[in-house]
Amino acid sequence: MDQTLEVIETKLSATEAKERMGKLSKKGKLPGFDANCQQGLFAVAAHGTPFDSVLIFEHQEGQLTPSLKLTPMIPSIFAALLVITVWPGLPLTDGFLASFPWYGNLMAKIGIDTWHWYLPITILPAPFMWRSAIRKSRDSAYVSAQETIELTKITLDAS
Repeated sequence: MDQTLEVIETKLSATEAKERMGKLSKKGKLPGFDANCQQGLFAVAAHGTPFDSVLIFEHQEGQLTPSLKLTPMIPSIFAALLVITVWPGLPLTDGFLASFPWYGNLMAKIGIDTWHWYLPITILPAPFMWRSAIRKSRDSAYVSAQETIELTKITLDAS
């Protein structure tokens, strides 16, 4: 998916553009509006699934240029939880399966322990899950950003 964001042409100054968007935010139509954004003129939430992003607008020479940035905190927590939950699952799974006599007999015949099969099936899919989650987040945040850009164009064109 091409994720190029449309640049918005405006005759308004940076202050006027920010004020109009602030008014729109106060009406509840611009979630996550941040008038004191350190990276640009203002920022708006771009909702993604499972991770949200921030749509940052910069004002230069009669143009508002949007850029989309993934919010880093939630993905970091997700990654940490993914790593942290693998090991506690091993003793739980082993304890559960040990309650079945056939499992102990089978593992003794084969000569493997639970961790031999448990760790590969829990660790190997993790990078693919991570990549899929990031891709889905970027795609859904892009759709949200497009909606916000259309709303911004309408708002800035209004007299």
